Amino acid sequence: MRLYWYQAMTSEGASVRGSGEHIDLNDLVSALSAQGLQPYRVWSLPTWLNVLVLRPLKPAAVTEFCHLMASHVRAGADLRLALAEAAASASTTRLRMLCARLKRSVERGDTLSQALDQTKVFPPMLSQLVVVGQETGRLGTILAMAAAQFEQMRQLRNALLRALIYPALVLAVLVVSGLYWLLMVLPKMAALFESLRVQLPPTTVWVMKVAEGMKANVASLPLVLGGVLLLLVLLIRLPAMKPVFHALYWWLPGVRELERARVYHAFFSHLSAMHGAGLTLSRTLAVLMQQPLNQFFGGRIGRIGAHAARGQSLAEGLGSTRVFERFALSLVRLGENTGTLDEQSTRLSEHYAQKLKQQIETGTRLFEPVLLLVLAAVLLLVGSTMLGPVYDLASRASAGIQP
Repeated sequence: MRLYWYQAMTSEGASVRGSGEHIDLNDLVSALSAQGLQPYRVWSLPTWLNVLVLRPLKPAAVTEFCHLMASHVRAGADLRLALAEAAASASTTRLRMLCARLKRSVERGDTLSQALDQTKVFPPMLSQLVVVGQETGRLGTILAMAAAQFEQMRQLRNALLRALIYPALVLAVLVVSGLYWLLMVLPKMAALFESLRVQLPPTTVWVMKVAEGMKANVASLPLVLGGVLLLLVLLIRLPAMKPVFHALYWWLPGVRELERARVYHAFFSHLSAMHGAGLTLSRTLAVLMQQPLNQFFGGRIGRIGAHAARGQSLAEGLGSTRVFERFALSLVRLGENTGTLDEQSTRLSEHYAQKLKQQIETGTRLFEPVLLLVLAAVLLLVGSTMLGPVYDLASRASAGIQP
C-alpha cells in the first residue's frame, strides 16, 4: 500500500483534490473511475517514507471493523454487502476508504483474507482468523470474537500509555531543566569564578567542558537529536531488525514482564477462539506459528509442530519451547485431559491480561522512588559542581575581612 495525492476531474468538468491508500497507480485509477472521476495529476511519497507515513490501523479502528463486519455477516449479509455497509457506516474516513478497497478486491475474486493482507495495515492475525472463519463457516462468530479480543488489547494498550504519561512528563521537565542549567546558568557561574580566580574542582571543570561543547553546537543539537530519533524509528520498523528488537523485549529486565504477559495473553486468546470455532489443534497451531506477536517467541513455538507430529500432547510441545510458565503448562495439560482446552485457554488469557494490568500499576508505583533517586543524583551533581567553588569563595571573603 502507498499513500497517493491526486487531482481529478468530475463528469461536469469540476476539479477535485483528494488522497488515499492504494496498492499501485492502477488501483488508484480504478477506484477513482468507479466514482466517476478522471485523475490528471497524481503524486506519492518515496517508498522509504511510506513506511513512516502509512502506519497500521489503530486498535480502535480494527475493533470497529470487526464489529461492523460481524454484525452484518451474522445478520445474513454476504461479504460484498457487509463491506459496503461497513464503508458507509465506519466512523473514520480512512476506515471507510479501506472497506471500499476491500469490497473492490472481493468483487475481483479475492478472498477477504487476501484483501486484508494486500492492505498491509490490518493485523496479520486478523486475516488468519478470517481464514478460519471461512473454513469453518463461522465467519460472523470469529469476527465477533476478534472484536472482543482486539478491544481488550486496546484497553491494555491504553492503560500502558496512561501509565507512561506521568513518567514522560517528569523526564521531559528534568531534561529541559538540565539543559537550561548547562547552557545558561553554569557558563555565567563559571565566568564569575574565573574572574575571582577561584580554584575549580575536577567535576566542575568537566561539566564546564561539556556545557561549552553543547553551547558551541546548540544550533545543530536539535538536528542531531531529530536524526537519532528518526534513525531509531526506522530501525524499529525495519523488518530485518524486528527479530533483534523482539529478542530484546523478551529478555530486557523491566520490559520482559510486560512483553511476555502481552504475548501470552494474545496466544491463549487466539488459541481459545480458533480451537473453539472447531478448527483442529494442528491447524490452530499452524496458524498461530505463522504470525506471532513476538518473533523470538514465534521461533520457539515453531518447535511444537515437530512434537505434535510425533504424537506428543500440546502441553509437552509447549514445555519443550522453554518459554511458557509452569502454571500455563499445568492448565493446558488439565484442559487436554478433561476436554476443556477452550475454557482453560480462555482462563489463561484472562489471567495474563490481569497480570499485565497489575504490572503496569506496579511499574507506575515504582517510578516514584526511581524519580527520587534521579533527583538525588542531580542534586549531588549540582552540589559537587557548584558548592565547592562557592565555599572556596566564601572562605576567601571571610579571610579578607578579618582584622
